[in-house]
Amino acid sequence: MQKFQRAILTHGGSASDPQNSDGPQSAAKIGMALMENGQSALSAVVRAVRYLEDDPRFNAGLGSQLRADGCTIQQDASCMTSNGQFGAVAGIEGILNPVDLAQGVLLFSPHILLVGDGAMFFAKEQKIPVMLLNGPDGKKPCAASCDTVGSVAFDGTTFAAALSSGGLEKTAIGRVGDVPLPGCGLFCGPSGAVACTGDGEFIALKLLAREVYGWLERKMSADKAAQKAMTLFDSSVDVGLIILTRDEFESTARNGMAWSSLTEMK
Repeated sequence: MQKFQRAILTHGGSASDPQNSDGPQSAAKIGMALMENGQSALSAVVRAVRYLEDDPRFNAGLGSQLRADGCTIQQDASCMTSNGQFGAVAGIEGILNPVDLAQGVLLFSPHILLVGDGAMFFAKEQKIPVMLLNGPDGKKPCAASCDTVGSVAFDGTTFAAALSSGGLEKTAIGRVGDVPLPGCGLFCGPSGAVACTGDGEFIALKLLAREVYGWLERKMSADKAAQKAMTLFDSSVDVGLIILTRDEFESTARNGMAWSSLTEMK
């Protein structure tokens, strides 16, 4: 069986309109170009997710949702590599690219998760550029059902995954979902990478990404792993995921999803 030399998958969130797949397609092209120029899978997924954060059609960055008070925006983001590196931020208030802070935590912090004002202080301390959103008057909200953009990639040596979420519409201030929790929204290891999207509380309680990755370790195909993942949830639960191994990939979502893939074989 042929192996991937490089590969990247991107998605615009569970229940995002498949007609908006041009966004994930452009994100995948950017990530693949970075890997073709010698940059890492981590750089590829972070840059792909950053592109989706800049697209107001998706619930991350510019398209983030307003919380229950009608004016607060709180975001979560994370990234991980198959080398065991992990970095995440949660409860970040109204910035354009939370995934940059998550990458900063992975690269420069001894911790794996920073929240709220602490994450913003860290960004200032590490000189990570932060662009604030204009607030509710200037934002263009995504559809209420759209959730969590993400990407997984393989650069020929290492797997990586990244996620960013603009939160659930009208949810409680301070609510954190699956995105910044290791093994919940995403997981990577030598056998592949998994990134999830959908109803975060349900995903987190199932440790979904780590569970699916465990099936890949036991040589289950990406297609069968994706199908099995969906059976873990009641039909009322909105859930989707993208899966990448060294020689195959799969995407699935209960309520449809904008997504894309690019691969190069050895």
